[in-house]
Amino acid sequence: MPTNIFARRTTGFSREAGLLDTTFFGLMNNALPVSLWLSLTGFAWLPGANFFLSTIITFLLIIFGFAFVWGILGGSMPRSGGSYVYNSRILHPALGLSVSFCNAGVVMLAWVCVLAPWFGEVGLPMLLDSLGFDTDVVDYFRSGWGLYLLTTIVNLSSFFMVLTGMKNFFRVQRVFVIWSLLGVVIAGITIAVTSHTGFVSIWNSYADQFQSLSFNETITQVSNEMGGIPETWNWRSTLGLMLPISWGGIYGYVITFIAGEVKLPRKTIFRAQVLNTVISAAIFLWFGLEYQRMLGWEGIHMVAWIAEEGFHGYRFPFELSYINIASMITGFNQVLGVIMAGAFLAANWLWIVFSYIAWSRAAFAWGLDRLGPRGFTRVSKHFNQPILLLSILFIASQVILIRYTHVPLKVSSIAVEVLQLLTVFLVTIISCIIFPYRSKVRPIWNASPYRHWKIGKVPVTTISGSLGLVLVGLLIVSYYINDAFSELHFSWTIIYLAVMVLGFLWYYFWKRLQADRGHDVTRAFHEIPPE
Repeated sequence: MPTNIFARRTTGFSREAGLLDTTFFGLMNNALPVSLWLSLTGFAWLPGANFFLSTIITFLLIIFGFAFVWGILGGSMPRSGGSYVYNSRILHPALGLSVSFCNAGVVMLAWVCVLAPWFGEVGLPMLLDSLGFDTDVVDYFRSGWGLYLLTTIVNLSSFFMVLTGMKNFFRVQRVFVIWSLLGVVIAGITIAVTSHTGFVSIWNSYADQFQSLSFNETITQVSNEMGGIPETWNWRSTLGLMLPISWGGIYGYVITFIAGEVKLPRKTIFRAQVLNTVISAAIFLWFGLEYQRMLGWEGIHMVAWIAEEGFHGYRFPFELSYINIASMITGFNQVLGVIMAGAFLAANWLWIVFSYIAWSRAAFAWGLDRLGPRGFTRVSKHFNQPILLLSILFIASQVILIRYTHVPLKVSSIAVEVLQLLTVFLVTIISCIIFPYRSKVRPIWNASPYRHWKIGKVPVTTISGSLGLVLVGLLIVSYYINDAFSELHFSWTIIYLAVMVLGFLWYYFWKRLQADRGHDVTRAFHEIPPE
């Protein structure tokens, strides 16, 4: 029976991210230009959603539940690798590895394959539309091998961005995050200063120019195609809209992937988790309410339907999105168009870059615990990055992108999010709830700066975890009760279960292999990984 534990060395990563960079890292992955676009088109498949209620419920539960969960766990165990570190120590290494396998291994690969094609399918046409140009010139890049060529360029640039090191990434991140926020704010101000009557007049002016239907005529005919626009809101669609809205807040959790590269992590991680969520919530709520006020209840449904499903009576020479609508209001000012549409492209690109960071940090953490090949822990002395891990994701994504660029998966972005909800988010929240009560991690809890945070006799970590559990429960329920996602339910549920099983098999394979080599890997889980 093996009794020895292998000797572990330090990671080789350095703590380079201050509060600003760490907060921006969370804001980067909330990607407001893209999250708003996805949420506002949700009215097409979730008619009758109440944007105000959806946003308020979602972000209150994120701020006081979700952000606190990741802030407390990250500050208590400030090591890179994300949920793997917490779940493997608090719950069980097999569960921690399985969840991390789903999230860092499968989900990050899936995000590259979902998001990189958006450059050709959405981003480039949106940029040309916002400048008043004909989008026919980029038709080749919207599908098939043309789209594959574009995604290869995007994917390759993301790979090299991470390869240059985190210090360089943080410099680029500052520029791109500021750009993405500026683009949303400019679009929001443009919409906020435009009255409903004024917008209808602008719409009708373009309708006369392009022989299209007037605003009210378009609403009437789109309503017929939709089977009627609801007269008022309903809970089913309101809960359903929480799924896309949550994109603007829950993804700040990614800070924990680089927790070992954050300065003063026990304070910085928590503050950055809360800050990035509060900033996202304020912008999201303000923008969404102004957008609905300007378009009106029927108008927001009509615009979303045309954007998602198309409509034969709509003859404007540009697709409908909040960015193109803001550009239409400004008379297609090209400077503002570049800022607003470029913000979408910048935010989407940062998401792809992050997938490389997340996968490499999580798999590196597995390697430190000997739950993967030795190459997983090799860091290039020249680049200070795990080149092997970055290369694995690049090659795998390039292969899968061949399929996706030729046969896109409808609403696959929502299905991938639910995989995260059922695995990394749900399990990590449970870890947070029971963290103070697990004897196996008592030394870690006693060293936590949050151990004295209590309301009455109940630790804040348990209360926040419970609020996070409510959020995740609502999002999962809203996915399974809504007909808009019905075609995804069966096939993707099978995928969810299969991926979890593969994660467990990965753990037990490496545990047995290391045992045969004389190493008892379970001893590693009585402590947090080295710096």
